[in-house]
Amino acid sequence: MLRLGKFYLKVILPQISLHCNNLIWLSAPYNYFGKDEASALVASLPRLKYLDLHRGGFEKEALVMILLGCKQLVHLDIRKCLCFCDDDAEILELASHIPAFMCEGSMVIPEMEPSSWHDRMLDHELFCDKINHDDCVYDLNFDFEDLFEDL
Repeated sequence: MLRLGKFYLKVILPQISLHCNNLIWLSAPYNYFGKDEASALVASLPRLKYLDLHRGGFEKEALVMILLGCKQLVHLDIRKCLCFCDDDAEILELASHIPAFMCEGSMVIPEMEPSSWHDRMLDHELFCDKINHDDCVYDLNFDFEDLFEDL
């Protein structure tokens, strides 16, 4: 199992697939998934069986890409996510083959488009990065290759 915080997923997922090609469980809650992130996930980790993306944000097309591309999923947690409804008929149909599919509490906020949610997340991450960097608490500007040096 690999649990990721808020990373630039479209950059880190290909690295994970190179160094952890047997990975079957990924947990990346609170992340935004647009088409680029979903494409990186499907291309890099198509054999995932367990995927936890709760409390994230999705472009609906990105969620459809994940459901169509990760065919071996037996567990998908997308509870309390933004930008799609938990009663969306298309999503429920595409996920009907997943034994442990959880999407309760997911909703669309009418005044918040997926792109604006993503922009707010980036603004927040940049703000946190500046605070953390200025206070020397964490250096969030690291090379992702460093994560895999000892593997």
